[in-house]
Amino acid sequence: MTTRDVQLRLQGFGAPPAPARAVVAELSTAERMKRAAVVFGAFVAVAVIALPIPIVHFIVVPGGLLLAFGLGALRLREREVFQAVDGRCPFCGTEQSLSVRGRFRLPRQVDCAKCRRRLTLETAAGD
Repeated sequence: MTTRDVQLRLQGFGAPPAPARAVVAELSTAERMKRAAVVFGAFVAVAVIALPIPIVHFIVVPGGLLLAFGLGALRLREREVFQAVDGRCPFCGTEQSLSVRGRFRLPRQVDCAKCRRRLTLETAAGD
């Protein structure tokens, strides 16, 4: 897994944008397969555990298998994922580590941990 730094900006409605920095992990095919297999295995295990339970197995088993295939396929498609995002809130000025996980795609909606305002994570102005 290789990582790279990406310069971003935090935009809030009515406030000037503030700089932010994201660490993005570029996943190899083997890493993507491993992540997909973990999710797939977890939901197949849920389906197998629910199999002998009367009535419940009519919903949980098909739902678990659908989630196993669906979420496994989504994990397989994630070539780049967020590892960390740091920035300053344009409203309150708090320097913070933002809770952004999952696939690297922009723009992304985040919330300030202190003032709870909605912010948009975007590419920097020069990109």
